[in-house]
Amino acid sequence: MKGRGAGRPRTAWGFDLFVLLLCGSVFVSSVLLDTTSEQVTLFGWDVPALCAWRNMTGMECMGCGLTRSFVFMGHLQFIEAFKLHWMGPALYIFSTAQVPYRLMNLFRHWRARGA
Repeated sequence: MKGRGAGRPRTAWGFDLFVLLLCGSVFVSSVLLDTTSEQVTLFGWDVPALCAWRNMTGMECMGCGLTRSFVFMGHLQFIEAFKLHWMGPALYIFSTAQVPYRLMNLFRHWRARGA
């Protein structure tokens, strides 16, 4: 009988790596960036708002505030994160939980290749 994860296709390994890099960059960005309730900065430089809807209409969309909420979560300011977007803390926890999960999957894949 093959080891656990031995039958996983190569695309599953690539997907795990992609999700790990994506979620890892979200975590690192949330720690490096700084924010107020209005603006996100990186080492003192203002980061422009990337929301096309907000830039075109001036109104906030359903996702507005998620970036600032993630940055507050990265700085362990849970109440401020929840005030900016009610789903921000849950999505941040889900995203950061992907990092150890995907590392574990990649380790299993690597171990299965050596068996």
